[in-house]
Amino acid sequence: MELTGRIETSNAEEWKDKIVAGMPAEGDYELECGTLTYISSAGVRIIISIYKQLKQRGSKLIMKNVTTPVMEILELTGVSDFVTVTR
Repeated sequence: MELTGRIETSNAEEWKDKIVAGMPAEGDYELECGTLTYISSAGVRIIISIYKQLKQRGSKLIMKNVTTPVMEILELTGVSDFVTVTR
């Protein structure tokens, strides 16, 4: 699943639906974030929710090619402590 642009309050529900629909039935879930420029607290809540669902079944959430601005938010909120995040 590729995340692009901005995930913020105004479009968070739309993104949540897309991310949930793209979640594989089993195994780890990779999110391509190379063109994701911003993620708000609403977006962070989505990431945490998906992480929890995957953890319950023994799978991981992996965010790849995360941009510097998004990485700063993930680090500030502590998400990067439990979600696999790469630049």
